Amino acid sequence: MTATGRAAGPRPRPPPPPTRPRRRPRRRRHRSRPRPTSSAGRPTTPQAEDGTIPSGYLGTWTTTIDNATGVHPRRLTIRQGEVGDTVLSLVADGPAGGDGYHCVFEADLAADPGDDGPLRIGPSRVTVGRPSSSCTPGEPTTVTLLPDGSLRRVNDSNGESLTYTRE
Repeated sequence: MTATGRAAGPRPRPPPPPTRPRRRPRRRRHRSRPRPTSSAGRPTTPQAEDGTIPSGYLGTWTTTIDNATGVHPRRLTIRQGEVGDTVLSLVADGPAGGDGYHCVFEADLAADPGDDGPLRIGPSRVTVGRPSSSCTPGEPTTVTLLPDGSLRRVNDSNGESLTYTRE
């Protein structure tokens, strides 16, 4: 033992400097079965490389609700992500040309869609609400690509649906 109370011998190495926690890397999707192909031999719904959502769903989609109070536009955006990530945002305005409302909703991917979907989306939450009394969180929904290239979003609780076209 030395005079300072340390054990004799080589000096211990100092601990390494603290590091920032690393973000979990995105999981790459590996295929265990071949993708469906069109008659031209090309994949019908190719998978994006950095998430689980088939690329045919990705992008911005629009529709309107036309009723007695006016025209109410909807703009739905689906972005790539994993289960649990926020992948859907919806802007709901209305009625057009009046003193209406402006709501923005977000929702997470609830289940892995597989190679072709559908997308199971969890309950939505309000991120912007003007006036706030006009915007309420939504129920879980199922989003499906239709053969004509449009997209249908169905409320899992009551079966109500809207069909969107790609912007």
